Amino acid sequence: MDKQCPCCNTQLDVPALKDIEKNFRCSHCDASLNHSEIQIISYGAIYLITLTSLLMLLSVNAFLATAIAFITYHLLRPVIVEPRLDIKLIHQN
Repeated sequence: MDKQCPCCNTQLDVPALKDIEKNFRCSHCDASLNHSEIQIISYGAIYLITLTSLLMLLSVNAFLATAIAFITYHLLRPVIVEPRLDIKLIHQN
């Protein structure tokens, strides 16, 4: 994913969530960056609640609807959620 570093305002290639531990570094200014945790939780919660509710309205068992929502979120997160996530500056060295 191409994003802009909040510190030096240059384009950088941001690693996927599954490829990083806690944070990553800008290749230009060596600033420590990470994905916005609040956005990750918000997008996940909104997706899971919405899809589970829709499936339950279509008379799908609540347990099955929740399982389907979790599995589809896991499969669609790299495509739908991760490109929309902002990156934030942790600290600069």
